[in-house]
Amino acid sequence: MLDELAFALSAAAAQVATNLDNFAVLLALLFTIGRGTAVAGYSLSQLIMLSAAMAVALGADRAMPGGMTGYLGLIPLTLGLNGLVQMYLRKSGGSSRRLSRNSGVAATTALFLALSFDSFAVMAPLLADSKPGYRLWGLGGALLAVVALGAVALTASRRAGGWATRLERIGPVVMIAAGIYVLINSGTDLQ
Repeated sequence: MLDELAFALSAAAAQVATNLDNFAVLLALLFTIGRGTAVAGYSLSQLIMLSAAMAVALGADRAMPGGMTGYLGLIPLTLGLNGLVQMYLRKSGGSSRRLSRNSGVAATTALFLALSFDSFAVMAPLLADSKPGYRLWGLGGALLAVVALGAVALTASRRAGGWATRLERIGPVVMIAAGIYVLINSGTDLQ
């Protein structure tokens, strides 16, 4: 049971670390398009992303020969390294993403899905390389992280500052760590 809880916590930490860009945008959207639309779009996008990650994990069981799912760790590892390079090459403080107050849940969901590829690239290999029982714990941890981020964003929307943007910088490091974790054999792996 302790192993499962630890795996759920690691999945939650990966979800939080790769979702800090979504968190920053959610904070901004809470001010511009309203709470209902912003939270609905964020929540729906994360459910779609985690469902797709689980679908990939289940499909990898059938599509990849035994022991090969660990190589899926190359995806977040490569993306994390690319993210580090881009972070150091970037001269501006980031891109500006704007939605009008009239943007609906579909547009907001699409925006958050576009920002969620890093989360998907970490969660799909992490779940695919894990035993079925661990997958459910990992999915549960990631869903708990989604709820926690949404709640923190709602609470902090009055005091948002530059700290959310600075926290986003750890995303590539988490992707690299998750990629290495998936590449190595651990007790949660399919074997």
